[in-house]
Amino acid sequence: MSVTYTLLVNCKSNSSRAENFIRLSEDIIRKKLPGCEIKYISSPDQLLKEASLSAQNSSAVIACGGDGTAQSIARGVHGSNALMGLIPVGSGNDFAKSIGLKTKKSIEYYLDVILKQQVISVDVPVINDQIFINTAGIGFDGLTNYYASGFKSLKGTMKYTFAGLKAFLNAKPFVVSGTIDGSSFNRKVWLIAVANGAVEGGKYLISPNSINSDRLLELVIVPAYNRLKLGLAFILLSLGRAIPDTFSEVITFKEASLKIADSHFIHLDGEIGESSSDYGIKLKSEYLNVLGIKSDE
Repeated sequence: MSVTYTLLVNCKSNSSRAENFIRLSEDIIRKKLPGCEIKYISSPDQLLKEASLSAQNSSAVIACGGDGTAQSIARGVHGSNALMGLIPVGSGNDFAKSIGLKTKKSIEYYLDVILKQQVISVDVPVINDQIFINTAGIGFDGLTNYYASGFKSLKGTMKYTFAGLKAFLNAKPFVVSGTIDGSSFNRKVWLIAVANGAVEGGKYLISPNSINSDRLLELVIVPAYNRLKLGLAFILLSLGRAIPDTFSEVITFKEASLKIADSHFIHLDGEIGESSSDYGIKLKSEYLNVLGIKSDE
């Protein structure tokens, strides 16, 4: 049976740079992947819908964009027989890096990865039944992402740096309670991040020990000591360094139930999420099968 491909291009990803990259590469793509479909899409909801439909008719569905695009495609592909591929032309591309892909490479490089058909099985976390693939952040992390989404003229890590400075001035601590793997949990915090991967926002080493295939998640907590420590933690992250143990706490877990009474912001893979007073967090039983580069090669 022949392998069939559908490429789903997020036209809004990376200020339309993803769309431009694919349009300029169409001749090469069609030569390397004969018979493939290329669909240009501007709506996240439409991305999910098209991913679900394409997963029924294609051997592989290729996400062309960044982490938010990859999340939408993963939600549509997960649970089907289709594989997921990536052409990482977004602003961060952290999920692509986690499966061995290099960024800012030629279209030939990404097509060769797809054609080699090396399948990597990655964990699929959910928060309130919403799939994410890399990280979810609540509090300072979510507020930074909210501000970053408004900086349309900036790109990449620059917009997160400015957004982080604004969030530093406006963030408020909040109380999180609940259970983590059955144990009681209660903290006053600046932020909590749920990590399936190690890096978010292109360079922020939020959870250095996270591996997205170990059937475990990490809860990264920055307690509400004082605003100065929050600022220092953000500076270290901006320099590509991990938050030191004196500023943070990391809990490895499989399932958590958390309650937050205070108003807050949340992001899932850099996309603004729907806040709630209750969060259920766990891993899906089925892996997501992605075309990547295995680490032993």
